[in-house]
Amino acid sequence: MFSLLQFKRRAPGLSAWHILFWWGLMIWLLQFALIALYRIKYHGKCLIPRSGPLLFVANHQSNIDPSIVGTLVRDRPFKGIAREGLFKSKLLSAFIRGFGAISIKRGESDMTAIRKAIDELTAGRCVMMFPEGTRTKDGEVAKFQRGFWLLMKKSKATIVPVGFDGAFDAYPTGSKPKLHGRIEVAAGKPIEAEMLLELGEKEGTAFVRNRIIELHQQCRSNIARRSKKN
Repeated sequence: MFSLLQFKRRAPGLSAWHILFWWGLMIWLLQFALIALYRIKYHGKCLIPRSGPLLFVANHQSNIDPSIVGTLVRDRPFKGIAREGLFKSKLLSAFIRGFGAISIKRGESDMTAIRKAIDELTAGRCVMMFPEGTRTKDGEVAKFQRGFWLLMKKSKATIVPVGFDGAFDAYPTGSKPKLHGRIEVAAGKPIEAEMLLELGEKEGTAFVRNRIIELHQQCRSNIARRSKKN
């Protein structure tokens, strides 16, 4: 409870009301739903830095992915980078704007969105993005686009890789969500920007993607073991 009230550590500059309502009450309700419907399991929470700017980078399987990542890293409120089309629905737009989502044009180098994200990181807060740019078509981790590298390079923020599985089966692209299933999500060890920049864009991007693939596969294996027990 005391950690919940550490507003300056968790997200410096954000109002206490915003953190308590969206990253207290609302994130708790989302977690309750994920546990009730998908028996979600979390791993690696202890690896997430408790302060400082962080760029959460995750694989992308479904429309519930931001909730999956958000409930894992709830101690560190973030602004997610979401494709422009999601803001067309008034109800969904109000919800994701409440969490502070940043609109970005798919397939384009949207410098306005990048600058907003950099401002968040410069202020010591967190940003979350899906480098694949769109949901996977087969459940696997697709090729990364350049946006995450550009944001990391300009902000020098620490990257926290996040991998999960089960969301693709729970909410297939183009279908209605299933109200049952299993989901697991894991955070990996933080990756310093300086180390990635020394590797260069090609090798650095591959390094981050491979870490997320490892976490994704770990979660997939855990789900398979859980399924066999029942």
